[in-house]
Amino acid sequence: MKLHSCGRLNAELSSVTCVAILLLSGCSSSSINSGSTGTGGSSTPAGTTVSTGAQMGLIWNSSDSTLRTLVGVPGATQIGPALFPAGTFATGAFASPTQTALLIDPKGNLKAMTLPSQQPVTLTGDVSPSSQITFSPHGAYAVIFAPGSSSLLLVTGIPQSPAVATVSSATQIQGAAVSDAGTLLVAANSGATGVTISATTASGARTTLATLAGYGGMSFVPGSEDSLIADSQANTLARYHNGTPTTLATGANGLNQPFAVAASRDDHWAVAADRADGSLLRVDLTGITTPVQSKCTCSPTQLSALNGNAVFELAPPGASPGWMIEADSPESRVLFIPAVRSGQ
Repeated sequence: MKLHSCGRLNAELSSVTCVAILLLSGCSSSSINSGSTGTGGSSTPAGTTVSTGAQMGLIWNSSDSTLRTLVGVPGATQIGPALFPAGTFATGAFASPTQTALLIDPKGNLKAMTLPSQQPVTLTGDVSPSSQITFSPHGAYAVIFAPGSSSLLLVTGIPQSPAVATVSSATQIQGAAVSDAGTLLVAANSGATGVTISATTASGARTTLATLAGYGGMSFVPGSEDSLIADSQANTLARYHNGTPTTLATGANGLNQPFAVAASRDDHWAVAADRADGSLLRVDLTGITTPVQSKCTCSPTQLSALNGNAVFELAPPGASPGWMIEADSPESRVLFIPAVRSGQ
């Protein structure tokens, strides 16, 4: 893989109000998946302020392409007003450890905004508005790619001095993740079938970590170079330590075409989401307890970290309720997120 520098930042003249002062109290990094509607407009916030009280983080409302606060605690949440006018951005993600949002507008401009009272700045252009954005667990790095493309963007130096590099792949990319030390994992097509997982360290050393029958999601354990990798065809979840895998769960434990995996902030729990039946599997990374399955009446689309040790958004709210899982309770709880009120 090749890295190409995209240069320094270009400031964008756009006023931003202090819309997220209370988010400084901290909530875990959160990936927000896109569902762009409407037309692009000014990146000036809508003049709202974040509500007082406990904060779960920022989430994406796919019904009108807005970024909103989620207030409250698991099981008792409320959606806040939009931080930007509907359609201003096509997709975005927020990392509370660095208080930084990465946003892509409908024209393909990638922008960064560090809260509070920082103006969005343009990092680079010509980015697919359908790209996925994933932060490292502690938020200092991020990867941005459109599934099926042959390159991705690696963002480093968040939040003080973000810089962007392009990483090329010889085959189509299916997934990517980045560690808190800057190690990049890329899942790319391998021949007619199969997926190869390659690891590239911040110093440029590259190795092939795994070959899968099907890509089932991957992530890094916070503060560690250990990675969690799922195979959607073999129905396995493994932890890779120094290149050596340890199987954590299989189809016998309830894995059924996993598509996403995430780890808790304290490195105790992993959660895998299944595409076939919408179930969730909690795995004890200490090995003390056996994997436990939970069910959601929804069809999960993501595992995006919210504020809390092991709280992940499963399905975004919009005109209908969204869903989350709190995985570090004695028993995992699948909880609803209220729908956005009409006219809000």
